[in-house]
Amino acid sequence: MPVEIERKNSPFLHYLVRSSHKHIHSWYVQAWRECTSERLLLNPYNGCSVGCFYCYTRSFWGYFQDFHKRRSIFVFSDFDQAVKRDLKKSQIAFCGYLSPVADPLQSINNTYHLTEKTIDVFLQFGLPVNVTTKMYVPPAVISRLAEHPYSYLQISILTLNDKLHRIFSPQGADTSVLLRNIERARRKGIFVIARIDPILPYINDAPGELERLIGELGRRGVNHIVASVLDIPTSIYKFVLSKIRLYFGKSIYNKYLKLYKERFSYLNASFFYRRQIFSLLRHLCQQNKLSFALCREFKKEKEKIMGLNAEFATSLNCEGINVPIYFRRQNKFYPLSGCRGNCLTCRDNICGIDKIAYLKSKQPANLTYSDFRHLQVERPVKKENKSFN
Repeated sequence: MPVEIERKNSPFLHYLVRSSHKHIHSWYVQAWRECTSERLLLNPYNGCSVGCFYCYTRSFWGYFQDFHKRRSIFVFSDFDQAVKRDLKKSQIAFCGYLSPVADPLQSINNTYHLTEKTIDVFLQFGLPVNVTTKMYVPPAVISRLAEHPYSYLQISILTLNDKLHRIFSPQGADTSVLLRNIERARRKGIFVIARIDPILPYINDAPGELERLIGELGRRGVNHIVASVLDIPTSIYKFVLSKIRLYFGKSIYNKYLKLYKERFSYLNASFFYRRQIFSLLRHLCQQNKLSFALCREFKKEKEKIMGLNAEFATSLNCEGINVPIYFRRQNKFYPLSGCRGNCLTCRDNICGIDKIAYLKSKQPANLTYSDFRHLQVERPVKKENKSFN
């Protein structure tokens, strides 16, 4: 069936997309990665009204180029039904990830509520879901997340400086709202992650400010911190640098020209700079009794690319929470007994699925809808009453 696109003018100009080809999938990976756990990536929206100038999705193809150039938002209006259809035919599943490419609670969600609908689908199947946002989290979302012991919330907060925060996330929630999100979720017993992701060199990296931020996050009840230093896709390098110069001046702009000399898939700040920052962050997290991990941070030794979590992470999984693989039994999914969800570093391979056993296959999985339909797991159901209170 061909893709159908309909232009809508309310509440603002956007496009409805209806297509039978929208499927769940796992990470799009290269020969190396740092994401320890498999996830089901859930993208009901392409394009994001929060408006972060440094967002890596501005370099993506298809609808994302319309988003980058014309601020267009594309809404997959039947997304929850597509997810439901796929899960009905899948044999294994993982925690859902709302969303790796656009804020799932951006303003357009107030009209279509696809995030809430997708959460409902996952819970109907007995599956957990993660929401990652820079927006206000509605009470209904928090209540639904609290219904599953392995669901969790990620709040992206880069600074406590309100003026700086507004440059980073023009249409995101205020810092005070983000901090209250954390408190409200923790009162419901939800595992909460704060993402200082990314740190922009020379802008939100002052040691005193990072100490104040992590201290405040700890006081609000955060369980875990994820951090990274800004990576810049080559296709939007000039765009991002032009914004750096516009907002922060020529001096900072010139520092970026000198700092961004390394390259993996994107342009990266020098390893010397990143190592200093990550050492500081790990120390601050340990001071505040928080676990810590990095998001997609690498170094190059000769011709080998290596992840930095082996050196800096203090948690087994990069999200700080161990969420097992799920397998189908009749109409629902159940957690695999003994699985901690660390597919990238797992040596036990208790699931028996070679395709996701990285240490056995030496190649990270790129699981598609077809994979979920055909892979099989036969293990006992894990029965437990899990709580993070």
